[in-house]
Amino acid sequence: MNSVMPRIQKPVLVFDVIETIFSLEALAQALRAEGLPEHAKDLFFAQLLRDAFATSATGTYVPFVELARGTLQVLLANYGVVNREAAADPIIDRILPVFGKLDSHPDVKEALTLAKDKGFQVLFFTNGSERNTQALIARNSLELLVDHVVSIDAFGQWKPAKTAYQNAVQHIGSTPEQCAMIAAHAWDTAGAQNAGMVTGWISRQDSVFHPAMKAPFCQSDNLVTLVDEVSDQLLTGIQR
Repeated sequence: MNSVMPRIQKPVLVFDVIETIFSLEALAQALRAEGLPEHAKDLFFAQLLRDAFATSATGTYVPFVELARGTLQVLLANYGVVNREAAADPIIDRILPVFGKLDSHPDVKEALTLAKDKGFQVLFFTNGSERNTQALIARNSLELLVDHVVSIDAFGQWKPAKTAYQNAVQHIGSTPEQCAMIAAHAWDTAGAQNAGMVTGWISRQDSVFHPAMKAPFCQSDNLVTLVDEVSDQLLTGIQR
């Protein structure tokens, strides 16, 4: 999308993409196939986010793919898969395409169907690229359940910056007060809540919500249950 859309009237459920909707198990398998240990997937994603947040703090924007490539290069060297002289590019070129081959979690279709049945528009808001997210939507046959996709590339600012969420919903013609954010990351729901949105946390990676983060309005280990609770919370707030 290149321009702000006309104002929409329906309330919006905003979903994070990676881990919230699409599992990273395929990435874990790809990393193991290259000789990395079982926990490499979690370490890779944590380091990628660390470096994304660090560059953002300096006022610099680096897109997801560029950061992912750099993080993989460091990871491969740290684990001795490649040495300093060896080129990591062939291995990285085998791993990165896996981001376009992720499977959705088992509860996703039912949860998105419930959102649509309750009259909500569905927005996927990602730190990744719009193109890759659209490919994942098509791969998992979710096209009829997703109304909008917004990438941080549209305005060059990583979540969880407050203005990232505000820009994302403005991009589709809505406001934070008309939206609720659902994510598997405590930092993501905390960021959205700071932007004025109702929030829901799904326990995918972590079994408990980070106690130092601002608590979400709702939390669950099932996305269908969470959509039901968050949507009711949002509608109650809108009607006040």
